[in-house]
Amino acid sequence: MTVHSDEDSPKKAVPGHGRKRERSKRTMCAWVLVVLVPFLLVKLVFFYASPFLLFSPSAQRSEAELMNELEFPTPSGRDEELRTASRNNSKFDVRPDPSSDLPVEEETESTITDPEAPPTEIPEEEVDEKEEVKTEDISPQPPRLNGDEEQLPPEETTAEQEQEEQVVNQEDASKKEESLSVEQVVDDKQPIEQVTSSNASALAPAESQGCNLYDGDWVHDPEGPLYTNRTCFYIQSMQNCMSNGRPDTAYMYWKWKPRHCDLPRFDAKGFLEMFRGKTIGFVGDSLSRNQMQSLLCMLSQLEIPDQIYQSADDKSVRWLFKSYQVTLATVWSPYLLKETTGELKGIEEGQSKLFTDSLDEGWTSVMNDFDVMVLSIGQWYFKPSVYIQNDEVIGCHYCPGLNLTEIGFYHAYKSAVRHVLDKVTKDYKGLAIMSTFALDHFENGSWSNGGSCTREQPLKEGEKLLEGMNYEMHQIVVEEYESTVQRRKRNRKKVQVGLLDVTLLSLLRADGHPGPFRVSHPYDGIEPGTLVQNDCLHWCLPGPVDTWNQFLVELILSNLKK
Repeated sequence: MTVHSDEDSPKKAVPGHGRKRERSKRTMCAWVLVVLVPFLLVKLVFFYASPFLLFSPSAQRSEAELMNELEFPTPSGRDEELRTASRNNSKFDVRPDPSSDLPVEEETESTITDPEAPPTEIPEEEVDEKEEVKTEDISPQPPRLNGDEEQLPPEETTAEQEQEEQVVNQEDASKKEESLSVEQVVDDKQPIEQVTSSNASALAPAESQGCNLYDGDWVHDPEGPLYTNRTCFYIQSMQNCMSNGRPDTAYMYWKWKPRHCDLPRFDAKGFLEMFRGKTIGFVGDSLSRNQMQSLLCMLSQLEIPDQIYQSADDKSVRWLFKSYQVTLATVWSPYLLKETTGELKGIEEGQSKLFTDSLDEGWTSVMNDFDVMVLSIGQWYFKPSVYIQNDEVIGCHYCPGLNLTEIGFYHAYKSAVRHVLDKVTKDYKGLAIMSTFALDHFENGSWSNGGSCTREQPLKEGEKLLEGMNYEMHQIVVEEYESTVQRRKRNRKKVQVGLLDVTLLSLLRADGHPGPFRVSHPYDGIEPGTLVQNDCLHWCLPGPVDTWNQFLVELILSNLKK
């Protein structure tokens, strides 16, 4: 007989204990769900929604105000004479073709604004950036080419050419092996020119010796863009053409093809590897920001960046790609010169006063934060301004009512470019890249009098020439750049400056602007035939401005090799 004490005797199952334990488990699971689900939802919403909150309504209104100020009277007085002379004597075809029989479209009287007419600003009410944006679920599809666009067959290759290609390929392979043998370590304290052997091999330079990348054509690209409005969250609302309801997609399916070499498709990983630990700054006006946001979109397909700085007016921002410690920055300085609208030298407050011999400290004070700095200005020089040099008023551009000499804007623009190049070659430690003038494509008018841009394909060769004011603005930058380079070479000093010719790249891309789709669904709720404000200056994203950044990569690589 076994005797059990009270302590070790087997306990009888009490009815209900199992159900209590089951209820306890369920209660615990419920509390876990109550705590975790809201946390996960908040995190998910923040991840997907935060990019759309980056550009606040106030920032969008600021952009609208800037856009409203971009259209100004055409040159008058001495500038009009220069424009007329350049139109008649200085025509410059970006891609000359002696056999071309295409008609040349001459500038008509309807496209020239009366130089005596005052600048017209668009009422702010026309662009209500607070309106709810209708997001279109539009996935870009490859466009069908027109029937009259001939598809050329591939060129036949001779035996001699094949042998030459084999030799070249062998040489390239040996060079690649040499470059890969170098240890892939980058010191983020190195100046940009010291990054050559360590990580420039991540991107293969497209420009071979003697090849001009700008000598090429826009050709159909079946691959399409690297991103869309649904995969990039950093597109300014006024350049988000697909989201704003633009119905055509053909403008996204073109690429620049050089005639004598290749321009590689943009490689986000290669770019970030090359710039590991570096900072790239875009300094200038809203077109400079347009280009920075294009690069931001292309890189964000690989990694989502963090915004690490934002100025109070949202015009200067910085983004960090943490995995690579690469920073993209934009600095607002639409003239690059010092400018004030305060009362000065008897000229009332509100009138722009531009110091043609003094640079804007807003960018010069931070320029050495950047390993590469892209500078671009132009369109803001069409604004009415009073010019000050050596602390004296020397004249103005379009200043009726003031007893000042009309000297036009070419003088101020040339002075700005010259002082900028002098500054960066003397005091800047990185690689400075000067962009040429970014032209617009208004047709049948201008910003303030019904000009539009509704084309769906690029202009054909010879359909638009670089002439008149566009030619003058382009040449000012080119000539000042060449003069700076020659002066540095004569003094046997290192040339740490490059030229990005966005004028030539953009000349035929009249299809790449937002046009009426600068706002969400512009034709909704209006009477047929009503004029809608067009933006024919900035660029849709994705769009032609993405090609600017392809050229930027090649320009940086070519300078690293020097």
